[in-house]
Amino acid sequence: MLKRNLFFLFTITLFAFASLVLDVFNNNPYQSGSAVFINFYISMFLTFGGIAAIGIYYLKIKAKADKLIYSYFWPSVRQGMIFSFALTAMFALRGFRVLDWWIGISVVVVVTLLELFFQTKKKGISKRSKKNE
Repeated sequence: MLKRNLFFLFTITLFAFASLVLDVFNNNPYQSGSAVFINFYISMFLTFGGIAAIGIYYLKIKAKADKLIYSYFWPSVRQGMIFSFALTAMFALRGFRVLDWWIGISVVVVVTLLELFFQTKKKGISKRSKKNE
């Protein structure tokens, strides 16, 4: 199961990187339509997200030497995608020429708070619903 998930993540990342390279070298940004820019930013998001997720996953495995290596996969994917969203949003805002310090700091703060929300969220049945039974 873990090998299949890692292979799927690696394959998505590889295809997104290929799409990103094709967008960079085969399209003129001054003559392209909005579909090319949408494809460019989606492939950038998936490329950065896949690379970050794989990197975070292997860093967690190296940092914590326990047997539960599967439990690190989905949180790593979530963290990689959140990081990728922030990076892609900043690149898109820079492309639209609206990125400044305040907007960049706001994006980083929102992404950090979003990840902290996911880390503090309890899994399964909460304590309050157990008391009501």
